[in-house]
Amino acid sequence: MNKQVNVLITTAPFGNGHKMVAAALKNAFIDKGYNNVHVIDIFTEAHPFITEKIKQAYLKSYNYGYAYSFLFYGVEKLVDKKIMDIYRNFGYKQLKRIVDGLKPDVIINTFPILATDKIKSSMKDDIPVFTIVTDFYVHKLWLSEEIDKFYIATEEIQKELAKMNIPIEKAVVTGIPIRDAFEEFENTTLLYDKYGFDRLKKIVLISAGAFGVLKDIGKICTELCEHPNIQVAVVCGNNKTLKNQLDSLDFENLKVFGFTEDIHELYKISTCMITKSGGITLSEALAVQLPLVLFKPVPGQEKENAIYFEKKGAAIIANNKDELVEHTKYIVENANVSFVMKNNMKKLYNKSSSDAIVDDVMCSVNSIV
Repeated sequence: MNKQVNVLITTAPFGNGHKMVAAALKNAFIDKGYNNVHVIDIFTEAHPFITEKIKQAYLKSYNYGYAYSFLFYGVEKLVDKKIMDIYRNFGYKQLKRIVDGLKPDVIINTFPILATDKIKSSMKDDIPVFTIVTDFYVHKLWLSEEIDKFYIATEEIQKELAKMNIPIEKAVVTGIPIRDAFEEFENTTLLYDKYGFDRLKKIVLISAGAFGVLKDIGKICTELCEHPNIQVAVVCGNNKTLKNQLDSLDFENLKVFGFTEDIHELYKISTCMITKSGGITLSEALAVQLPLVLFKPVPGQEKENAIYFEKKGAAIIANNKDELVEHTKYIVENANVSFVMKNNMKKLYNKSSSDAIVDDVMCSVNSIV
């Protein structure tokens, strides 16, 4: 098999998830001996100023669910309309220059970048283009006849794509790529000692997200810390203000972290996690079978993800602070509930997603060349 294959992975700066998938995939290629792998954030490369403004607007709309919902579902209705040509052309010239320079043998999208479709249709050489869908729901923006294969999280998505006339052989169920660390064995006794947790009490992990957007954490921590059998770990991401606020609560059974590369270690010693329902976070939780309480999912892919996980018995949705505390205590206090949720998560998980995608991509590329 040709190890000199030139791979271009495209990503986007809207949330950390897409970049994390791209990084996991790049590492998998390199581990298998494919060293010519290039990751490009085409939005930032092409239009840095405009992209930063879009990013700010994205985060702001995310804090107002109705606004993000209008944007998310509204765009689905416009996918086949002429107005979408604006998005199809976004970054095309820069991407064309990159493709002309790198001459990739394959392009892999971790975000719905329609400029790659245009590149494929305009090139004399037919470059195979693959797309990794990073949620447990497929927005129509991901779909295009130009895409050679879609790598998806579930068989349910595969069936939905079949209804949209995507042949079953083009929709491969692999799961969503995550860091290898989530699948590696850890000595949990050492982890309890490393972080100074009491092994006789349950750990509730709260993930505020990369931008620290989870609300009401101070009140939630206060109520959970009053429980005699609960200790709380909060990961604040890049939100220093939130970290300072929580540090001031001064509970003995509360530990507050900023951004941490080792969050997988906290996953592995926790009884349940309170979080938002991003596709990557959910996939990481599946890897370690960590029961989830999903707080106020924003209408859009987050809501669709949450509904799917609750339907599968892998998570409980909480629509307000009181529900969240109640659901969390319910999981902590009932070992059987936690056991059932863990078992349901095990059924949902696709192990070694990155490896599966790399193997399938290279098999497809070599069959073409």
